[in-house]
Amino acid sequence: MRLSVLCFPALSSLLARSGDPRGWRLVLVSDGPLTLGRGSGAIRLEPGQLVLWDPWEPFDAAAADRARPPRAMVLHLPGSALSLPHHALRGLVARPVPSDSGPAALLARFLEGLAGPAAAVDIPQATWVGRAAVDLAVAFLSSVTDVLDDAARLPRQVALLREIKTYIDRNLSDPDLSPTTIAAAHHISVRYLHHLFRQDEQTVGGFVRERRLESCRADLTDPCLAGQSMAVIRARWGFQDAAVFNRAFKKEYGITPGEYRRREGVPAGVR
Repeated sequence: MRLSVLCFPALSSLLARSGDPRGWRLVLVSDGPLTLGRGSGAIRLEPGQLVLWDPWEPFDAAAADRARPPRAMVLHLPGSALSLPHHALRGLVARPVPSDSGPAALLARFLEGLAGPAAAVDIPQATWVGRAAVDLAVAFLSSVTDVLDDAARLPRQVALLREIKTYIDRNLSDPDLSPTTIAAAHHISVRYLHHLFRQDEQTVGGFVRERRLESCRADLTDPCLAGQSMAVIRARWGFQDAAVFNRAFKKEYGITPGEYRRREGVPAGVR
């Protein structure tokens, strides 16, 4: 999770594609208004409005009123962090929502606090703050879709699998996370746990490994974490063995973690 604070006139250049095809962005306009999008697809955002934006959609951002320079906060959300159906998220893209009440107001005030001059979050606490931001974002997005009604109609297996995946995402840093501990936390057998993931054409171990690798990859490209060693980053996401981590990362992304970090232009920390 990242938070960008954007001010006119540099809005367009800063609102560049993230390169994550599964990522989403929540834009909160604090001053403005501003227009977001191109041609007939452009929308006007007033101060206090929230809007979900697909990073792969082309757009321009510009001041809608030159006398009122816009300012916006953009919450960058990995797709894996949102426990909501993709079709529901797509249905929310480019639909402005006021943030004057309910979960929208809670999310807006939280983002404003993070972007304020007094906000200072140490790296050890950053993960928890990021999780809080994701939870508030999910609460907001759920409140403006019928996703909760859909969830109530889902078969029990599908709903349980979604719950398990959310649990896994919240516990990736636990080196003891395993099918046994996951099954015990949900009062089911390990055999039934594997059955649920097979129904989704996945394996438990493969899902955990994929989520951990995505988290490590994000940290390796974060300039704020440039001073952290590879060992600290991999351990934070549950990889205790350096050789296992290096092999898994290279198999997933085609290059070693160190090569990936250098390719992205982030100086490596002490190893």
